[in-house]
Amino acid sequence: MSFIYLPWGILIGLIMAAPLGPVNIICIRRAINKGPVNGFVVGLGATVADGMFGTMAAFGLLSVTKILEDINGWIEVVGGLVLIVVAIKLWFSHPHVDDVRDTYKDRIKAAIGTFFLTVTNPMTIIGFVALFVGLGLGDMGKNYLNAGLISLGIVVGSILWWAILSISAHKISKKLSDNHLANINKVSASFIFVFGVVALGKNFLL
Repeated sequence: MSFIYLPWGILIGLIMAAPLGPVNIICIRRAINKGPVNGFVVGLGATVADGMFGTMAAFGLLSVTKILEDINGWIEVVGGLVLIVVAIKLWFSHPHVDDVRDTYKDRIKAAIGTFFLTVTNPMTIIGFVALFVGLGLGDMGKNYLNAGLISLGIVVGSILWWAILSISAHKISKKLSDNHLANINKVSASFIFVFGVVALGKNFLL
């Protein structure tokens, strides 16, 4: 019955990847501006982080989790500053439908960025731990096969989400003009800026 943990992992991967956040917004914007492959690769950066944290939770690496919780304030501050910089740069960008450059270098650079954004979000590891406990999977670490299958499932579920999101976003991009792209960038920048300000406010004002 160990293989039942694979679909459990896929479900957890989908749940963790789906909520609207800065990475989702960046993935949607890039899929619209530069194509579904670009958006998908960008999402894979978050998949690596989700897989890493999901494995920690699955194998019961509580000591590592505790260390991350102890320093999550500083991590969140760094992540908040990065989000604000990204938002400002995005706000002043001027995309053109006919001037899209989708390069391997750009994809990898963006994927590294989304990995960093996911890693610096303390809610990622906390969310995984909460899900495992809430679903009664807190003792996964006692069985390496079960823990390995659920960790694999988390990666598969996350990859599935970014594929769905990227393809869906790209489908609507064919009807967009330069003005639409500019407006999407500004809306995305606004959301990302708010996420950054909230991250800073939680650590300096509360």
